[in-house]
Amino acid sequence: MMQEFVDQINKSARSATEDMHTALPGEIKSYDPDKGVATVLPKAKFTKPDGSMMDFPEISGVPVMFPQSKNVTIAWPIKKGDGCLLVFSEQALDYWMYGKETDTKLKFDLTNAIAIPNLTSGGNSTMKLACDEDAVAIAAGDTKAKITPKTAELTLGSAKVKVEPSLVQVTVGGTVLAISPDGVDITGKLTVKGGITARDDVKASNGSISLANHAHRGDSGGMTGKPQ
Repeated sequence: MMQEFVDQINKSARSATEDMHTALPGEIKSYDPDKGVATVLPKAKFTKPDGSMMDFPEISGVPVMFPQSKNVTIAWPIKKGDGCLLVFSEQALDYWMYGKETDTKLKFDLTNAIAIPNLTSGGNSTMKLACDEDAVAIAAGDTKAKITPKTAELTLGSAKVKVEPSLVQVTVGGTVLAISPDGVDITGKLTVKGGITARDDVKASNGSISLANHAHRGDSGGMTGKPQ
């Protein structure tokens, strides 16, 4: 008698939770950035009453979560085929999304889905870089950014910007501009369109010839005076 009672409780509990959804991996099928909603296919199967397996249906009108506040948003492209995590709300989303009351009693239903983008089943080189260097790492194609507790770097092709507490360095191919407390160093050709005003001496030939104090050999012998 007791075992029959326990079995019935278990059966009732299973029945009550069969249509209750908590979280599932999903695949973006389409995304409308103007409305911030997507159509998502849950990447799982459910069991029908006859025991056979069946794919979940696509869910439309799914709000997509991005980190944001009233004045700041961090966003990235959402494309067809991207992964996401579907979280199913305890209640319908109508009031939250549209300000409308609803009489639906569905709890944790598929229609109550919220998508958290970019859930993946594997890692990549950017994730590894972030872990190896204790960094925030961002990659968008060939453009890469890395922020660590001591440095910040931005790389695009042969161009690279590096910022440290006492150094800002810009490198493009073989040309390097370095700014430090000691001054500005340039490796490479320098072309200036406009005037140059120097408040101190300017030296050429690796510092051996002074613009302010140099002299020339005169036509009749001897040396000319210093520049005026």
